[in-house]
This record gives sequence, structure tokens and C-alpha cells, in this order.
Amino acid sequence: MNNKSYRNIFKWGNPTHEEIFDKEMLEFIKRAFSLSDSDIEEVFLPGHDEVKLKKKSRLTPTVINGLKNIVGENNVSLDDFDRAYHSYGKAYIDLLKLRLGKIDNPPDVVVYPRYEDDIIKILQICNKGRIPITPFGGHSSVTRAIETPKRGISLDMTRYMNKVIKINEVNHTVSVQPGITGPALEEYLNNHGEGYTCGHFPQSFEYSTVGGWVCTRGAGQASTGYGKIEDIVLSMRMVTPKGIITTKDYPAAALGPDIDEILIGSEGTFGILTEITLKIRKYLPHNTGLSSFIFKDFPSAIIAMREVMQGQFGKPYIFRVSDPEETDISFEMKGESGKISDRILQFLGYKPMSRCLMFISVEGDHDYTRFVIKKIKKIARKNGGFSIGSSPTIKWLKQRYTSSYLRDPLMDIGIMTDTLETAVTWENLLPLWNSVRKYIKRRPNTLCMTHLSHCYENGANLYFTFLSKMNKNNNIDDYKKFQKGIIDKIHVSGGSLSHHHGIGKMFSPWMKLEIGDIGLGLLQAIKNYFDNKGIMNPGGTLGMKN
Repeated sequence: MNNKSYRNIFKWGNPTHEEIFDKEMLEFIKRAFSLSDSDIEEVFLPGHDEVKLKKKSRLTPTVINGLKNIVGENNVSLDDFDRAYHSYGKAYIDLLKLRLGKIDNPPDVVVYPRYEDDIIKILQICNKGRIPITPFGGHSSVTRAIETPKRGISLDMTRYMNKVIKINEVNHTVSVQPGITGPALEEYLNNHGEGYTCGHFPQSFEYSTVGGWVCTRGAGQASTGYGKIEDIVLSMRMVTPKGIITTKDYPAAALGPDIDEILIGSEGTFGILTEITLKIRKYLPHNTGLSSFIFKDFPSAIIAMREVMQGQFGKPYIFRVSDPEETDISFEMKGESGKISDRILQFLGYKPMSRCLMFISVEGDHDYTRFVIKKIKKIARKNGGFSIGSSPTIKWLKQRYTSSYLRDPLMDIGIMTDTLETAVTWENLLPLWNSVRKYIKRRPNTLCMTHLSHCYENGANLYFTFLSKMNKNNNIDDYKKFQKGIIDKIHVSGGSLSHHHGIGKMFSPWMKLEIGDIGLGLLQAIKNYFDNKGIMNPGGTLGMKN
């Protein structure tokens, strides 16, 4: 394998890991998209060519040498592969462009800071020379947030600024540098003292960083219990062109508008995070309670979810419901359709393309987890939910990170697949689901799988995944038009522009519609205060001007 190929950039996760379809999954995909064996064997735009950039660095030798004097020569890279790697994240459009060998605006240089002091000095050079600078973490962004349309510096925080700074077992807090990954943080916490957890497990957990979680206002798969990242962050430290801003880890305070809330979700447009203090909880995996249900229809499952969230007896940590199409595809791809267990379920009234799966996990004290599971089971039964044990939830937990690897082999055989997510109130949830599904299904021969995976007392998120054949003669424009229609439909149906992926440059054209002229003007005013020369992640991030 060419270690300097485009494929090594766009592949998800471990570049040496080649995901392949299992037998049931392959047969389902062939049936769903009328693919022959020869269609499967033919790899579409494999991306094996060695990366060679047409655009060289525009920075002067004086600037490059100045950067080398700050961080050391080995931590300043002008290499084509490094610059290409830092050009895109993992949005579908990014992957497609990389397969085409199309890198329009690579950063001029990649820099790996070692300490906060390095970042202060680098920002001074950038501010003086009006050089754009974009922070870079785990390379998992799906919103084009880390692209560098104005080029400049890509500041990679993962090589050095990836450590635990301190843990406070009295306060139940941990302070970390932004470049630490999820697995590294969890391993440290799980094995420290009596054992702790941060509780933040996004699907990108293995290859995302704490800084990325904070900058995008992310959510983890257990966030129904632990909260989104803004519920976990206590304080932070950020270096901006204006200077350093530091907040304190008070449990609560009344100090006017919350500065942490202003900085969380800012996606590198205000400054560079250098320290984050997070809440931690006891790590008690032996107490975890698991359960799974199947419902006769989507509305019944949604009512059960809402009643659980509004029940005031406690909350599940993982709480997930698949809609009928996602449930049916799950049965098909796992080879469950037609088995005796499936026939029994159908006999009991749990019919294909109507029934819905629910997965539940509750964490914490032993008595608490058993109590909450008992309450949920009662509500599920009241709404027609049939208990199918813990096995389906266990199986889902085992594959919750590996499913991301399937996008590469799907693209290899010409299947376009992507996700869009939104937050919506309970009363608008089913109408929005129907409206967006109807739009997606207008595209011929398209699968649309939807689930709820983050729930609240007054609403939940909807997560849409679609699969459709690529238009191989007009890939980019075809995708952009289809995606725009989905986003428009979500917006007019009363859904948020994003629930946990962030905004980046992908959703920025809709930001004025989402938050209004005054709201966008407020964000711009804050950016202008921190960054009056417009060097921080410019190019339309969050819908702002440079």
C-alpha cells in the first residue's frame, strides 16, 4: 500500500484496516441497489495515486524560519502529503474530492505546537502578517470545519498537546490538553484511583479529540445520561489574537453571560484551546443495566421515549430507537430476517417496515440502574414494547464505532452515503421525520435510515443516514444539490441546523436563517473583538465573515 496516497487520507480510522462486507451485508447491498458481482469487484476512484500538490506554500522563507525557530524544524512541515492530510476532514464531499485527487486550497504549512507558549508566539506571527490559522485535531470533522480555503497554517494539536494535566478526585474533575483522544483520556481515567470516566463517547470516539468535542459542541452516544460536552466542561483556557482568556472551574456561578458557553462551539474562530477542565464520574461498568425492546410502530416507540424522559425517575444513558426502515435493514444485514425468532415477532404483530428497535443502557449506582431499567420496562410494555433481552443492545455496543468504516467500501462500489442530524421538539418530531424521509425517498432507489440517539425532556435528535447510487458523471454537483434539499427540508420543518456535528463551512449558508441577523451579528462582534484581523479559521466558518 502506498503510504502517501489519497486513500491513506480519506480512509476512516486505522489506514491499514480494510473494512469488508460480511456475507449477509453484501447480499443485502447487491439486492438493494441491483448490483452484480462485477459491480462489486470494480473499485470506483480507489485513490491509490501518490499525493502531489500543484499549489506550493505561499509563505515566505522568513515566516517559515520564524515558525521553525518557535517549534523546531521537525515540527514544521511543507510536505505534500502532510498538507493534503490537513486540507480536509471526513465530510462526504471531502472524501469524494480526495478520491478525485482534487485539493483546491491546501494549507501552506502544517505546524505542531509543543506548548501554550509556542501557540502564543505563532499567533503573534500570524496576526502581524495576517496569516490564516486553523486548529486541527483528530481529523474527524464532517462539516468542513478544518478546511483552509484561505490557506495559511494548519495547527495540529495532536502530536504534543495531548496530555492529562491533572486530576482532582475531590472535585471529580480532570484538566487536559485539547489534543488528547477519547481512548487515551478514558484509559487514563478508568485506571486512575478507584476508576473514573468522562462519559463522552461520540461515534468518532477512537479518532477525535477533546478539543474537537468542545469546539464543535459535540455529543456522545451516552449523552442522554452524561449530557453533551457543554454539560461536561467546567472551564477552559484559550489563546486568542487579543490575548489569553481563562475561565474558572466553579460548580456554578452568576457572573453575567457564561463565557464558557460563548467559547464552546466556536470552532477555532476565536482562538486556540490549550486547556480544558471536565467533570468526571465514577467508572462502574459492572453496574450497567442493559435492555432492548421492539415496538409495533415508530409513534409508539416515540411516545415511550418521551414518557421515560419526562418520568422524573432518572434517565437512561444510551437511549436509541431505530425507525422502521433502519430496523428492517438491521434485520436484513444481520441475517435475522426469516429466522424463527423473526417469524414469531411477525406473528405477534411486529411487522417488517413498521416495527422499531429500542436500545437502552443505564449507568451508575447498582440500585439506581435496576430501578430505572424497571421503570423503563413498565413504560415500554404500556406502549406495546416487547422485551427482547439485552443481547441486541450488547451487539450494538460492540459495533458502535466500527460502522463508520463501512463508508469507504460503499463508496468503492459507487454508493453515496452520508448523515445529517437535527434536534427537534417532541411535537414536531414525527412531522419532521415524515417530511425529510419523503424528500430523501424521492430520489430513486435510495435507502433512508433514521434513529433517535439523544433525548431530552422536551425533545430529541433525529439522525438521518441515506444510501443511494452515485451519479458517477456528476458526483460533486449531484451530492451538493441533494444535500441542500435535505438541509432545507429540515429547516422548514422546524429542526435545528445541527445537534452535535457543528456548523463548520458546510452549514454556514444557513446560519442567518437559523439564528437571525442579530444573532449572527453578535457572533461576528465577538469574533471581531478576539480576532480583529480575521485570521482565525477564516473562510465562512459558522457563517461569519473573515
